[in-house]
Amino acid sequence: MMEDYLLPQRLPEKFKNNFLKNTLKLGEVATFEGFIVSLPNAKILKNEIWGKLSPLIGDFDIKGITPFPDKGFPVLPIIVPYYVRSRGRVAEIEGKIYDFSIFTNIRGRFVLVESWKNRKVEEYMIKEKTGLNGSKIYRIFDSSLADASRDLLLSYFLSSSMYLNRVGGCTITLLDALSKYYSSDFREIENLLRALPQILKKNSMKITLLYDDEMEINVSPSFRIKYGVMDRKEAIKFYSTRKSREWEKSAITKSDIKQENLIGYAELPFIAYQEETGVYDKEIIDYSIDLASYVLEQHLQMPEINEDYIERFKIRFLERMQSNFPLLSEAMRMGILIDMANVNGFGEHLGRLVNSWERLNYLNPQEKTMDVYTLLFERIEDVMGDVIKKKLSALEEKRRIERILNRVLWELNTLKPEGWDYFYFERKANERGIENVEKLFNQLYREGIIIERSRGRFIAVSSL
Repeated sequence: MMEDYLLPQRLPEKFKNNFLKNTLKLGEVATFEGFIVSLPNAKILKNEIWGKLSPLIGDFDIKGITPFPDKGFPVLPIIVPYYVRSRGRVAEIEGKIYDFSIFTNIRGRFVLVESWKNRKVEEYMIKEKTGLNGSKIYRIFDSSLADASRDLLLSYFLSSSMYLNRVGGCTITLLDALSKYYSSDFREIENLLRALPQILKKNSMKITLLYDDEMEINVSPSFRIKYGVMDRKEAIKFYSTRKSREWEKSAITKSDIKQENLIGYAELPFIAYQEETGVYDKEIIDYSIDLASYVLEQHLQMPEINEDYIERFKIRFLERMQSNFPLLSEAMRMGILIDMANVNGFGEHLGRLVNSWERLNYLNPQEKTMDVYTLLFERIEDVMGDVIKKKLSALEEKRRIERILNRVLWELNTLKPEGWDYFYFERKANERGIENVEKLFNQLYREGIIIERSRGRFIAVSSL
């Protein structure tokens, strides 16, 4: 019996069919929803029809609307008079359908826009419900990938930030290993990840116009999903160290374990056995838009992760790690291996992973996250143990403490730009194994590295 998630119709087809049903009604008023795109031949079209159309409606602009900016999707030209307010990347437009042949030798339908309503991209994306749920998504990944790759990529795709609520965005570092048992060729996984899904990354692609051949068009909408957890100014200040707040799907790196920075701050370090890099079918790519819509819908339902809850889980996880992986635990405190900060570090990443399994309605997302990281740490220790030992032994005690304190101060300033209290500093320092915290705090205060911003609230103004 065929699985029900394999049956038609997939989400992109729903968008397309709803869009096309009104396009043949010449002279009638119709409504279209979709992404607003630029047409490369807009200037030519405007020159062709200007003489006959401008006396009737005045100045106008020519754009395109498509149900989805992906290869093979139709684009309908729209003529927007200047008196119609037309801003936005996704819109619902209403107007009469005409043919260019009324004004010129060119043939093809277009809409003369009479009204324009901006739509939120996230609302448009979840208007047509996907047939996928958590268990079906798990089966798709399970049939396509080996177990370790499945869990890693599920976490990657379904994750989100715990602060500004970016959808997706867990960075994966594919690490080359020096052992014959591990893979050094990640082409299949890299190609798969880069294809999930294309709309979120491409600036231009080939799209079929309703009246013409395929051509390259400029796709302006990008997914910047924002919510009201922080106001805009606070969010921008908070994320001032980040390059992007977009729905990040291309944050996949490939590195060699010989590099100076073994693993970045908030990344999933994947050292795969050779058989774990294979991708067995293309269902994940075929259903990438449906998956994206599912993630977005889940994200809207629970856009943020409770920081206190993550803190408790993080402490429990670090305790287990300390007993099972003491070498890696020490390397994390030093920032040599996956910094443990709650911003750009292990704390943030841990929150994303737990949330990704919650979105799949997994029975125990914390334990699954523990399993994923335990697998990763076992392989890191196997491959990198000697390198990490050498790096740790090269750090003098004074330099160790300076390195830790600088990371603590950076994290505190990022988490609490308005100022933080001593007890928060103490908690973060203890987390990284610092002793004599009060003495160190007073020293930093005397040296002017920490200043009192307001009563009982401090901020670091320089580093050690």
